[in-house]
Formats: sequence, structure tokens, C-alpha cells
Amino acid sequence: MNEMSQNTNRALPLTIVAHRGCSGTAPENTLAAFKLALEEPGIAIIELDVHLSKDGVPVVIHDHTLERTTNGAGRVDAHTLEELRGLDAGGKFAPAFAGERIPTLEEVLELAKGRCVLHIELKMLAQEYAGIEEKVIALVQRHGMEQEVVLSSFNHDSMKLAHELDPSIATGLIFLGKPLLLAEQLRYAGAASLSMHHAFLTRELADEMAELGIDLGVWTVNDPALLARIAADYPGMRITTDYPERALQVVREHGLAAR
Repeated sequence: MNEMSQNTNRALPLTIVAHRGCSGTAPENTLAAFKLALEEPGIAIIELDVHLSKDGVPVVIHDHTLERTTNGAGRVDAHTLEELRGLDAGGKFAPAFAGERIPTLEEVLELAKGRCVLHIELKMLAQEYAGIEEKVIALVQRHGMEQEVVLSSFNHDSMKLAHELDPSIATGLIFLGKPLLLAEQLRYAGAASLSMHHAFLTRELADEMAELGIDLGVWTVNDPALLARIAADYPGMRITTDYPERALQVVREHGLAAR
């Protein structure tokens, strides 16, 4: 995994990833959630999700549809950027966040540059966006952030294409479950990292990924006791959580260090 120079101490035992920003305390995938994460130096990585608008602009939102997180309705890709920007992406979370907008990927890159690594998931499972890899990579290149970004997806062909388009940008695969022929799938996609649900983490898997030089991470760990156990049993683990603030408290209470 590529990291900023200030986060390169590989001896530290825990890497905290803010899932869609500080999504437990601010509306997910908004600038408000990302700003909270950036205020805390113990958070090494911010994870976010990208779709394409109807007019082909990379926008930051998790779901393929708008209803859960905004006051809009319908598919993300059925709306232009102007239409998406007119929606409220914060009021459903809490009245204090009313008026938060769906950010563009470019806005997030500008906000995070030089401050944090970004794990950008391309949402290519339920809907394949033609050209999303080229558009995202072009933005990353334009901002000179090739070493500050990891692209990831459940879609292996998407990551294979991204790796071929720019091998200098790290790519990763995401799995739900414990797949067979894992090493072969990672090799096929040219992936340098693997993210999976914490329930499928085993010592055998962790050792295999370490031997392959694959950066391994688990999601989404919100229980402090579970987070502490994973950190103790799997030093160096990348742990994604909705509540990175809680994770940092665990770090302090257990005398760990966050990178």
C-alpha cells in the first residue's frame, strides 16, 4: 500500500481507516465527515466510494440510489452533477448537518492532498460505469496524488484495467467471504491490497497475504473490544471503522500506536 511519508513507520501495530470519513459522527461520504477525519493525526487513511453522475462526473456516495443518505430519489447515474449537487446529503443524519452536499471526487482530492491517504472504492458491482477508471485516474494524475491514493473494487476486471492504465497507482480487491484461489485473483488484477469483512479473517489468511506482500485490511470494525483483539492478534492490520475516534481511544487505552 502506498502511504504518505509521515505514515511510513511499518513497526506500528495498527492502521486506522475512517470508513466513508468519520461516518459514525457525521454524514457518510460528505466533506464534513472527511474534515473530521483529517483533524485527527492518528487516522492514516480515509475510505470513500465513487459513482459517475449522468454526465460522467465522479461523485462521492456509497449507494447506487439516493434515498438512504439524501433527500433525493432514484439512481445516482440518472442525475446530472447539477441535480446531485442540489440535494441535501446531511439532513437525514442530523439536523445540524442539513445542507451538506454530495461531493465530487475532485473536491475530496483537493481537501486531502498532502494530508491523508485515500482508499477510493469504484462502485462497479451492481452497475458497471464505462470509463470510470480513466476518469478517476485522470483526476488523481491531475492532482499529482498517485502515491496518496489506493483504488479498490469488488470488480476484479475494473482493478485490472486501472492497474494497466497507471501501474504507479496502487490497486486492491474487496471481498465478502473467503474466496478460493485468492492469490491467483490478486495476481490477475495486479492488486497490492486486499480488504475483507473481519468475520473471515484467519491467521492462515494473514500469513498467506504477508508472504505475498499483500496489504491486508478488514471492515467494518465498530466494537472497541473486537478492534482491540484484532490489533493484538494481527499486528500491522489495517482496520476500517465508522468510529475512528473510538479506535483511537482503544489505541490509547491499550498502549498501542496508530500509523
